[in-house]
Amino acid sequence: EEEEEEGGRDTADSTAKALVCPECSSDHVVQISSQSDPCTSTPIPCPQGKHPSILHIPFGARHTGSQESPVSCSPRTGTPTANQELEGAEQTAQYDSTTESFSTPKNGTFYIGEGSGVEGQSWGDNTDSQLASFHTTDVDTPASTDVSFSSRLAVEINSKGEDLAGSYCYSTAKTPQTQPESNEESSLLEYNLFIEDFQAVDHRLKLFFDVDVFEEDSEELQLFLKMSTVKFGDPGEFPSLLVVSDQWLYILEITSETQGQPSDWLRKRESHQVSDLGYLEVGLGSQSIHMEFEEGGSAYTLLIRDSTRCEHVFSLLTEIVRKLAPKSDSKLKSISTIRLDPQHHLWPLIGENADMDGSEDYQLKFFYLLAFLLQGENMTPVTVLVTRDTLYLLNEDHQWSKSVPSQTSNGNTESFDRRVQVQETQPISCVSSVHLFSAAPRRVNIKLYDEIAKDEKTWQLQTDSPDLLTGLVDWIRTQWEAMFGVKLTTCLQETGS
Repeated sequence: EEEEEEGGRDTADSTAKALVCPECSSDHVVQISSQSDPCTSTPIPCPQGKHPSILHIPFGARHTGSQESPVSCSPRTGTPTANQELEGAEQTAQYDSTTESFSTPKNGTFYIGEGSGVEGQSWGDNTDSQLASFHTTDVDTPASTDVSFSSRLAVEINSKGEDLAGSYCYSTAKTPQTQPESNEESSLLEYNLFIEDFQAVDHRLKLFFDVDVFEEDSEELQLFLKMSTVKFGDPGEFPSLLVVSDQWLYILEITSETQGQPSDWLRKRESHQVSDLGYLEVGLGSQSIHMEFEEGGSAYTLLIRDSTRCEHVFSLLTEIVRKLAPKSDSKLKSISTIRLDPQHHLWPLIGENADMDGSEDYQLKFFYLLAFLLQGENMTPVTVLVTRDTLYLLNEDHQWSKSVPSQTSNGNTESFDRRVQVQETQPISCVSSVHLFSAAPRRVNIKLYDEIAKDEKTWQLQTDSPDLLTGLVDWIRTQWEAMFGVKLTTCLQETGS
């Protein structure tokens, strides 16, 4: 018996030593033999009338009205852990539906507390209600993770918030799917620079002009135009914007794709006071405008490649310049339209077909077009010149200056050799067919066949004006049908290579 008592004491001592406080790691632990009240997740019956204010929580309904005020459930002494509550919830989900503190959903709404709520009335209908959210305290779940109710939620909250008991079914809240960013910005990235109203401008461009372009605070925009510019002294053309205010004229170079902020793709390259403009002239075929300024002698050719737009812009420029002409500081000397006469650099190609009705009257039969030649992925600027029997592809130097004549004392032969390079010549009789494209109204393919050389080729041309393209096709067809007395084959395709 003594051995048994000693063995029992040893067992007790070892058990005491094995007990360690989880908070302070102390081995001085007092074990109370009495059991605490059992914890349960079963809802506590609520006597009728004890809780006059009950929260009604709708599921799937859109809450409106009051501002959300989340309420967190903090751990309490004797409160089961999240895992225990989850197990309890699964067991409680099957309890009798007559339990006073839990009411099954009515009209898509869950009621917390007694099932005496008004039929069909949801929590969202009560403007004084507030939302409740619960957070798990499970060590396996991050503290910041929200949890949401399942369809088997039953919670009772009294008006004073003193008692909280119920069955919970915890599930990790689904992160709301992020909506794709609005495409509004991307849709506004592109700028429409080919508009009919040259005085209407995108608000982003208008702001850019006011802040970064205009020299004077009092300037008012009069017109702007997308075109290509050739400055006298440099044969190369560059894409640009012509911006004209009531005081200054600016040429802005387009340095990249017209997307994003204007400062990303626009650079102010030239600026002149409108009063310094000395010469203003519309070019051949009304497809370009020539300008020369007195100060510095700078001269420019604006390649618009559209007769309608060119004439409209020239009219607006003329009106702006003439308003300043009566002022003493205006340098304006002439406003004119170019004439194709023996001094013009294209005269050697056209003059032989001229009909002279008088000493200085020339009835010229030709069609002139500023276009682009498509060669694979490349698009090269060219001049298409068509007489009554010949088609020309020309590389034309568009440098122009009124004060520096283009011809020399030896006539215009040297001027032609310097300013025009004939890339290709074809008789109109070699045209076999003309192909147009409904999906690309500014494009035309002219198929040529040389019966003597048995050679077939195609001129793929792109224009900036559907009207000028129609004029080119009509001119070729008229001359060709006059030669052969039959209809020229003209095909309309949807697309083409």
